[in-house]
Amino acid sequence: MNDFCVKPRRRGRSLLIVEGKHEKNQLFWLIFKCFPELNIDFDDVWIYGTNIYKLYDDIQKEYGENWVDDDLDIDLPLVISKKERFETKSYRDEFTNIILVFDYERHDPSFSETKILKMQEIFMDSTDMGKLYLNYPMIESYLHFKGNVDEQYMDRKISITLRPGSKYKNMVKKESYIMDAIKFPHKIDNLLEETYHINKQKRIECCESILSLKSNEMKDKLDKILEIVGDVKQGKTLKFLLIDWVSKLNYFNDNMSYWEYMKAVFRNIVFYNIKKAGKIQHVDDAVNDLREQFDCIDLTEILKNQNGVSKDEINGFIWVLSTCVFLIPDYNFNLLQ
Repeated sequence: MNDFCVKPRRRGRSLLIVEGKHEKNQLFWLIFKCFPELNIDFDDVWIYGTNIYKLYDDIQKEYGENWVDDDLDIDLPLVISKKERFETKSYRDEFTNIILVFDYERHDPSFSETKILKMQEIFMDSTDMGKLYLNYPMIESYLHFKGNVDEQYMDRKISITLRPGSKYKNMVKKESYIMDAIKFPHKIDNLLEETYHINKQKRIECCESILSLKSNEMKDKLDKILEIVGDVKQGKTLKFLLIDWVSKLNYFNDNMSYWEYMKAVFRNIVFYNIKKAGKIQHVDDAVNDLREQFDCIDLTEILKNQNGVSKDEINGFIWVLSTCVFLIPDYNFNLLQ
């Protein structure tokens, strides 16, 4: 069941239309936690899972064959609620943000240059009809960094012959330097649930407390936090295990909390992807200021260029690029400072 159909009806929510649960469980939850300035509470986010071409067809069923050419005011929440046959319809003015996140996936049997280009051209504003962020080749592109400094990212691309998508996922899994850090909150949560059988609310509170500790606070403050286990001996065992886990992550020696570290990581990811987007779009090299480079980004032009370089079924390629992280500077560029 999509999360879209189980939330209470009230204003001020955000709608996240995605292709898979990965976005819900890891990336966007983490972005919203690391950047509270975005003012998006994950409890107020409706998640709707679909495919970009299914969504295109659903819009067409609602608005007619010529919807892309008629300059219509598309109400995505209404389209979704009708498709799911909810008793109560939802409307666009109930949402402060509508965010669409899909993979480029040229190997998708439903792939259509025309349809995907129209979707990119139409959905340009998250506070209006919605904003579409395409990730090349897939959502995992935001993980495709081999280190905090990775100048090779600027030239990173994958062959069009690399298919299915699981091959790219495996490539990223082997090469990403931040994969373990991304999964860390869920690793703690799973441990508390499966080994210590702690209920969900207490697990959330415990994880929040652990992830908020700076590395030099671990030894002194973990004992109190881990009283939740209810057994002194088990608590000490868990303490040393957690310290061992944290020591293997990149933030341990910098006296940062997990949230501080991941905020810096996301800023770095956004920085590289702004630079990369400029390269793909052929932004003038004379534009050196990052804010100016970001303002020059045209997601439609990037898609056109990606369509061009990936057209050859043998020698074609796709530039690795994450655009969904642009929702951070889209909201407030100063969050990168």
